[in-house]
Formats: sequence, structure tokens, C-alpha cells
Amino acid sequence: MAYLLSETFKFPKDNFESMKYQPYELKPNFSMYRIYEWHRYWDGKIYLSFSGGLDSTVLGYLICEAYVKYGLPGKIPLVFCDTGMEFPEIREFVTYYIEWLKEKFPQLELELVKLHPEHSFRWVCENKGFPIISKETAGKIKKLRHGKLGERYRNYLLNGDERGKFGMLSKKWQYLADTTRIPEDISDVCCEILKKKPFKKYVKETGRYPFMGITQDESFRRENQYNHTGCNVYDGSTIKSQPIGFWTKQDILRYKVEKEIPICSVYGCCIKNKQGVYVLTGEQRTGCVVCGFGCHLESEPNRIQRLRASDNERHRTMCERTLQITNNGVTYMQALNDCGIPTTTWELEGQMNIYDFPEFLPDAENIG
Repeated sequence: MAYLLSETFKFPKDNFESMKYQPYELKPNFSMYRIYEWHRYWDGKIYLSFSGGLDSTVLGYLICEAYVKYGLPGKIPLVFCDTGMEFPEIREFVTYYIEWLKEKFPQLELELVKLHPEHSFRWVCENKGFPIISKETAGKIKKLRHGKLGERYRNYLLNGDERGKFGMLSKKWQYLADTTRIPEDISDVCCEILKKKPFKKYVKETGRYPFMGITQDESFRRENQYNHTGCNVYDGSTIKSQPIGFWTKQDILRYKVEKEIPICSVYGCCIKNKQGVYVLTGEQRTGCVVCGFGCHLESEPNRIQRLRASDNERHRTMCERTLQITNNGVTYMQALNDCGIPTTTWELEGQMNIYDFPEFLPDAENIG
């Protein structure tokens, strides 16, 4: 059981990993104190990196609550980077949400700032490579294909070394480094170009530092990093505050329900299932709509298949247009297929579906 140090309201470093298992009731106040600390350290020169997604939407409300609770002065910019690859509903939601917050917290000075990257997703794919598998794996593939590597380092990426195999490219994906077999490039720079660079430019121009809606549930890599840095990172290459970093998905959804915070329509509704667990009835994640990172881990229908078979014409059109982008003569769709990621369904192929034939339907009372 972790405990708080009374003089700093912090968790001891040796108990930091247990923060995510603290009672939910403790977490909002702890996070609001971290928001207060970040504001005080930077003298109010802060902003929220706002994606329109679930986590940053909840964090936006929490920041407003902290400003009211501690009487913090100054403007709160919600900065949204429009990459052109978000769900259309996300772009519409960010405008609605800022107005909702202004009505909810009329005493605060809130501002929506929209950024745009220098290059498009199409340009990144055509000139750098497709975002497939994961950032870490894509980075290793790019090094093996185009990097000027010493023989020892190349061998380490492919086979490990005397210290073990941690850090080597998985044998499963090593065929992607063979340019004679896979002509298309795979790259990890998509997020850097489309998102990070615009925000870095904003920080340089304004002198403001970000709150980010990052949680431990995101990935092992982020959890491990968070366990070393804590909520507020005041120095290094990435200066940021991640005040809900130790929250779980259930914490996020519970807070959303209790505070009646609106979320983008693509998430569907937030309900409790029969086990008492909060679930979303729509998309579980948003971000860039057709990003290939992590797609290989999804059960079918994966995000690409859902978009292509969607009843929403805007979703279908956006997906089909993106899948035809080429790199070295190979389409994005074929590149996904080359990695074992399916992009089609029986319905899309026009094959028969048993539910087209009433005689094969189960009795109504047996339908779950």
C-alpha cells in the first residue's frame, strides 16, 4: 500500500508503480495538485495538448476544475493539431467541446488553437514510409534498410548480443527489412512530422508547456517511462505534465460519467456492462483514423476493416482514399497485407453471408 508524503503530497519513488492501484477517490485531487504545481512552476504559461480523444477531453475538464479549486489565473489554450487524418466527427467535436467548457466554467479564460502540420499524411507515406506494426519496430526496420550501420550493430538488431535479445528486431518482422522482397518503406516518423513538430513550433513561439492526456494503459513503454519520470517532467528532451498518467481506463470512464463530460460521438455511449465495468459502445480509440501502428494486434474486424465496411460514407471515403497512397509502387493496402493485416471482409468481397438467407437464421428466442 503506497502512502503520500505529507510535505510534498507526492508518492515515494519506491512505491510509484503502485499509484495506478490507489483508490479512485484519491486520484482526481492528486492530479489537480499536479496541475497546480505545473501552473505555478511555469507561471501560468501552459496549454493542453488536445486531440479530441477520450483522455484529453477528460483532462480538459480536470484542468478547469483545478483552476477553479486553486484560483489559478491566466488563459488555458486547448491546442488541437489538425493532421487531416482524424475522424471528421473529432474535428467537429473540438469546436463543440470548447464552447461547452466555456458554459461550464464561465469564470475561466479558455481558447481553442488549431495547428496544421507542414506536410500531409500522404506526403509522409510517399516520401518516408508507411506507419505499420509499431513505432519501435518501424524504426528498426528503417535503420536496417537505410541506416549506415556497423556490422556489430546490424548483427545486434537481427540477433541480439551477449547481453541478450532485448532491443533486437523480432524475427517475425525481419523479412520487412529485405528490400528485394518488400519494396515499400516502413517508417516511424509519421507522428513526429504530423504532430510533434507543430507542437514544438507552438512551444517555441509561445513559451508555453503542455498538459498531455497520457495514461499508463497506453503501452508498456509509456508505463515504464512514466514510472521513472512521474507526472511532471521539468527538463530533458520532452518537457510535459501528464497528470492522469496513473489513471486506468476505468478511472477515465468513471470520471466522465460522474462529471457528465461529453465525448466525441465516434466513441458511442459509455455504459456499465453486466459485470459492472464501464465500456464504450463505439470506437475504443481515435487518433489518426487509418494508422497502421498496432493494427496487427486487433481482432477482426480491425480498424481498417470497420472503416471500409462502415455505414458512414465519410469514413469509407477517407479510408479508401488513404489505402491507395503508394510508396515505391506499393499501395498502403498492399503494405498492410504484406504484414499480415487484413483489409477486407466477406461483405466487401461480395461473398455470400448466411444471414442473407432466412432459412438459416436461428429462432428469435435463441438470438443473444
